[in-house]
Amino acid sequence: MYVTMKPLLDHAATNHYAVMAANVLNMEMARAVISAADEKQAPLIIIIGSMAMAKHSAAELMAPLIRRLAAQTTAPIALCLDHGKDIHKVAYALHNGFNSIMLDGSQYEMGENMEKTRQIVELCHPLHISVEGEIGHVGQAASLDGRDASLYTKPEDAAYFAKATGVDCLAVAIGTAHGKYPEGFVPHINLELLREIKEATNQMPIALHGGSGSGDENIIAAVEAGINKINLATDLQEAAKKGAGEAFQKGADYIKTLQEAELACKNLLMHWMELSGSCNRAKDIPVPWRFSDLQGDYKNHSIEE
Repeated sequence: MYVTMKPLLDHAATNHYAVMAANVLNMEMARAVISAADEKQAPLIIIIGSMAMAKHSAAELMAPLIRRLAAQTTAPIALCLDHGKDIHKVAYALHNGFNSIMLDGSQYEMGENMEKTRQIVELCHPLHISVEGEIGHVGQAASLDGRDASLYTKPEDAAYFAKATGVDCLAVAIGTAHGKYPEGFVPHINLELLREIKEATNQMPIALHGGSGSGDENIIAAVEAGINKINLATDLQEAAKKGAGEAFQKGADYIKTLQEAELACKNLLMHWMELSGSCNRAKDIPVPWRFSDLQGDYKNHSIEE
């Protein structure tokens, strides 16, 4: 079922696990991650970045596809714009049916970041659209930005930002980074800082961006320390690439190549769902309404009323 991400993350925060936020680029990846959620009966957030939408994964094509697939499972599925940088990207996503927004104002100084995020919250909340903000800066893995402690989130800033903006979830910088790490490098996640952020923000849902390449033990420890949303992009793309490559090397035709890429994505995400503790949680999540219900109950009211 297609729902906004707030009830998923609130339940995860209360029950000490994390929801996977899987990046998809096409039909095969969307079907793979939703199939994984269905098989594991796990809540799922699907994320698509504004850059990916501009280059390949157009929102007007992807959102209806995801909504249709989500309707075929009892697992709750949300669709979130990832790293929306401005109101134009947010409006594009909302116009095309996204039900959750991640507003990334980390490139701005804190005051401007708060103001831009607050404006998006004020726009989205009356529509029951969930909003995630970012404080601190999650950089690029290739540059090893995750080792730069000056980019890390300060607990007092996180508390102030969350209260001032009213966000439903907060992305923080605690040692991970976006993209693919250099060969053999495993990031150090500052778990003590994470615990301090959780305490400062009154145990609100906290998101870990740059989950790919972090290592199973790191992820399990991060969930235990308070992470409730784990973004996964690079590892899923690498899995699809590997699955397709192996099929191609065996002489598979185009359809079989796509099927193997899809299966590789599904299998990888099911492993991450085990790490996150989200398996078999779907049935326990209270969902007050499905997102399609917001269209209104026209059939029971006449025009005259």
